[in-house]
Amino acid sequence: MRSAFLLAFFIALAGRVLALNVSIGGTVGNISATDFLKVNDAQLISDCSSNCTAGNQALQSCTDNACFCSNETVIAITSCQQCMLTTVIAQNRKVADPRAGSAAALSAYTGACADPKVNITVPATLTAIKLPADWDGPQSLTLNTGTTVVAVIAGAVLGLSLIYVVNTM
Repeated sequence: MRSAFLLAFFIALAGRVLALNVSIGGTVGNISATDFLKVNDAQLISDCSSNCTAGNQALQSCTDNACFCSNETVIAITSCQQCMLTTVIAQNRKVADPRAGSAAALSAYTGACADPKVNITVPATLTAIKLPADWDGPQSLTLNTGTTVVAVIAGAVLGLSLIYVVNTM
């Protein structure tokens, strides 16, 4: 009985060790798929707990690569990543962990699924994360007409003065 239990335990652990590995790069490096959504940001984890719980549960319950790369698991992961991206943009802050709300991290995950050892193709539509609808992008500061006129006149005066000084030497 004890030997059967130990054999089953060893097989279960071997399944975890041989599980899907994702190469994120940067400070994270290579991680197992079960650690894919374990970002190092407590605030982000708290803000997205409702979206990321399903993804974490899906990853923790998987024991083979077919499960890790299944549509249901990828959809749950993408939902969590979408929440993280939206939260980071809404809070206007940088996150040190490259797994947080990252399309590149999702590409690395699908790349691990497409690896010849695994050979499972994940549709790109399942891993598409979108910018929030209310995000208007990076702002560019422009001058109004009055300020532009003053700046051009000041530049012209300085430029002409410089030419006058150089020519009268």
